Amino acid sequence: MTDKRYAVVVGVDDPAIRAALPPLRYAARDAECVRDLLCDPAIGTFDPADVELFAGPYTSAAAVKTALRRIALHSDPSDTLLVYFAGHTLTPAWSLGNDFYLVTPDLDEAALGDDPDAGLRLSYLHQDVLELFAGAATLILDCCRSGSLLGRHRDPIGVGGRYSALTVSARDGAAREDPSLGHGVLTHHLLAGLRGAAADSTGRVTFETLSRYVLERGLDPEPTAIVQDWATTTALTSSGPELIITTPLPVQRVPEQVEVLPLENPIDRHATAIAGLIDRLSRAAREPRLSGTMLRADRVHYLRAATGAESVALLEYTATGITTIDATARFDQASVQDLLHFTDDPSSLEWFGRIFRDTSRTLLCVPVSRSDGTVLLLAVVDPPQALVAMGQPMAKVIETIWRTDFAASPAEAEIQVLTALRETFGRLPNPLYERCFRLYREVLESFRIVFQPVVTIGPAVANVGVHSYEALARRSLDETRAPVAMLQIARIWGDRFVVERDKVILRTALRSYAEANAAGPWDEPKPVSVNVSVRALLNDSYVETLRVAIAEAGLTPSAVTLEISEQDPIEPRDGEQWPDEPHAYFHKRLAAIARDVGVAFAVDDFGTGYASLSRMAELPLTQIKVDRAILHHPQALQELSLVVSVARDASHTPRVVIVEGVDDESPLTLRQIFERKIKHVQGYITREPAAPRLRRLRPEARKEIAARVRGDDGHRPSRLSGEDVFPLQRGA
Repeated sequence: MTDKRYAVVVGVDDPAIRAALPPLRYAARDAECVRDLLCDPAIGTFDPADVELFAGPYTSAAAVKTALRRIALHSDPSDTLLVYFAGHTLTPAWSLGNDFYLVTPDLDEAALGDDPDAGLRLSYLHQDVLELFAGAATLILDCCRSGSLLGRHRDPIGVGGRYSALTVSARDGAAREDPSLGHGVLTHHLLAGLRGAAADSTGRVTFETLSRYVLERGLDPEPTAIVQDWATTTALTSSGPELIITTPLPVQRVPEQVEVLPLENPIDRHATAIAGLIDRLSRAAREPRLSGTMLRADRVHYLRAATGAESVALLEYTATGITTIDATARFDQASVQDLLHFTDDPSSLEWFGRIFRDTSRTLLCVPVSRSDGTVLLLAVVDPPQALVAMGQPMAKVIETIWRTDFAASPAEAEIQVLTALRETFGRLPNPLYERCFRLYREVLESFRIVFQPVVTIGPAVANVGVHSYEALARRSLDETRAPVAMLQIARIWGDRFVVERDKVILRTALRSYAEANAAGPWDEPKPVSVNVSVRALLNDSYVETLRVAIAEAGLTPSAVTLEISEQDPIEPRDGEQWPDEPHAYFHKRLAAIARDVGVAFAVDDFGTGYASLSRMAELPLTQIKVDRAILHHPQALQELSLVVSVARDASHTPRVVIVEGVDDESPLTLRQIFERKIKHVQGYITREPAAPRLRRLRPEARKEIAARVRGDDGHRPSRLSGEDVFPLQRGA
């Protein structure tokens, strides 16, 4: 049969292999919208039976390749083929940047070195499908690095290629998604064009009119289009007369081509400038007069020095006018007043920033705070043109550094800036991504470890003592609070950061514990626990780090417990396929680690997160650590009894129950806790703050704890006397 019109449409949001790229939100949806539009009987020209959609977590490279190859092998010169892909691309390290894959959920990067055809290669798409297809073929790629295909397209051996193509990014660029559009940026305009916005005078949308329409949208930078002669008459959608299908030109003719710059993430072309600006911010923060915490008045001077602007001011914008709050010496509001024309209601001001210009002055305004009809604006007078040229990324950097203390910790502040850019623009160019990863590792390696005791309680003083320790990270040994925000930043960046964080903390904790134990009061090390994420335990490199760190520290593996936070979900990432139900799969993983390495596992923060009872009942745990929030629940006693009941279930090895955060403010007494057959607590009621050294409990603290367990204090906690009374803190 001739005159067939085929389409293969693929969209992948969150493949298992994500490397430095965050998950996408709209790729699968974009593919579905393209398919629906092509098959719409009102405007589409494709038979639904000849349009194959591959979207979602079960899409496989083999299925896509089978469909494409079948169409190519049975094609006729009068046939038409449209191939659309939205998602990520991958360049394996072994390819030296010369091989690209369209990423499907089943892609295994490790297997590509031995079997390069295990994935959907661009070279396969080019040579074995599009060049082989006998009719008029068109290709649309809304994905990272899609411009890499154009190098092959221009290859003289291929005489320019036999198909038309529209790509969204440069060889090293990335596609963009826009939440306000609900689509990838390119696909948003593509769909509008197919619905008729790109129609010619006869009502038809051909690839030539569609690509021209997309190019005219003013995308910055523009996409790249290569249009073959036949693409001017092969219609994709139509509301006009009968379609005209023409036969492709012979391959010997060199077709006319239209080329423009590829579409990029706006950060891509400014990566070097952004890195330079951050370097200046770091250098300026190290000036002697800015050492220590930066006050608000210091920040305007800091920004002026770092940006090289003439002056900087903090302005308050309300419905009644603009007031200068802080400013550098040369700032004169009167001289720039004519530029400050805001038509926005302060309560609805939502833009990144604005540039105001006249013939002699340039004024950059960036909102840094909004509340109750008041907006704080940073006004930068006559900044360097290179700074202004960065546009939105520059405004986001300035907004972030206003609330980030570069002087206190330049490395952490830089991480905060890069994180803000990633959250705003979806991804960072690889040099900035790697820069953040390196800085994050350096910050983590600078952290110090302190140990908080888990205490065995009882009515007799002889029953009271140190049971084990939990290792806690601190910026310095003088700090009592955990660097929670910095530790949690890893979640924003994805699994690579999360796993690296847990590996660094693990190595530091076990090394520090071995040193502290060598100087401590016990001949044999007490057990020690270290926090870990679910994603790290699923990573083989973390398990190997665990094995090596235990050996280097000279510890017995059974003395090491890994605490899995209850706030960490046990579930596959979008695009991952686990062979079993999540808890069953994770149970097998923990059992394998326990068998191979010899460590134990605990659930941490019980009562604050995901599926607590099922997690506690189904995983191979040796400890259950109850979060202090449980103590403040109206039904706290009943909940503790339930925890103990599950912990001592006959089908499992009995688990130790530890109540965390026990202190003078706890509503439950030690006697009430002990009466629930719970013999271990952790918190400042022990009179032992987290410290870098290990020591026995002081005799007076042991006596006080035993008295409270007996109820000698009238069943209520009494504030401990003496010099070592510490405020309520929660370890990380």
